[in-house]
Amino acid sequence: VFCAVACSCYVSSGINAEYGGIGTKYWLANGDSTGPSLHGDLPKPAFRDEDRKAGWREQTDAVDRNATNNLPTYMVIGAGTGVTLYLAKYGLYGLALLLGPGRDKYAAAAIEIDLSTVPEGKNAVFTWRGKPLFIRHRTQEEIDKAQAADVSQLRDPQSDTERCQNEKFLICLGVCTHLGCVPIAHAGDWKGYYCPCHGSHYDTCARIMKGPAPMNLEVPKHEYLSDEVVVIGKED
Repeated sequence: VFCAVACSCYVSSGINAEYGGIGTKYWLANGDSTGPSLHGDLPKPAFRDEDRKAGWREQTDAVDRNATNNLPTYMVIGAGTGVTLYLAKYGLYGLALLLGPGRDKYAAAAIEIDLSTVPEGKNAVFTWRGKPLFIRHRTQEEIDKAQAADVSQLRDPQSDTERCQNEKFLICLGVCTHLGCVPIAHAGDWKGYYCPCHGSHYDTCARIMKGPAPMNLEVPKHEYLSDEVVVIGKED
């Protein structure tokens, strides 16, 4: 401790002897901001030049002091970018339609469905040519009721075997033949399909039983590749 104090006193006395002591122009006391405290040989920095003190707003360029109003520029750039992206979107969409297959190809498109994905007693809904497609895996009770119906009493007489190539599966369009609504499965008086819009009831073979619908639900052309795979809409 004694050595440390002695060294400190020696350094302090040496600085005082060389620079004239504390309080001179080379070493100012703490709190004195009129000049440099130690490096008296360096010029004092001019943090605010005379030009800016005397009215710098009029003597400097607006770009130099970043004082311009950029909002209109940003708005124009943003609006232009939005319009460009909008036009590019529809341009690419039109190009895809031009290079893609025609509407006649889409209309003739066929889909292949794995019937093993439809559990017994359930009605699965697919999309075919922009329309809902019903595939119903019928239970034995539903099959027996459909086959026991008196065809002569039906509005649009069709037997169950005419409408179902495979008695286990009913394949029909989910579009009511009255006004094009989508019927509800497992509903109505016959527990087949029911259109709540105007009260059309269909049985488990999708035949019209009661209500304003004039015809049975349409059965699209289909072909069984196996017991569990069917192709809908296949053309000859």
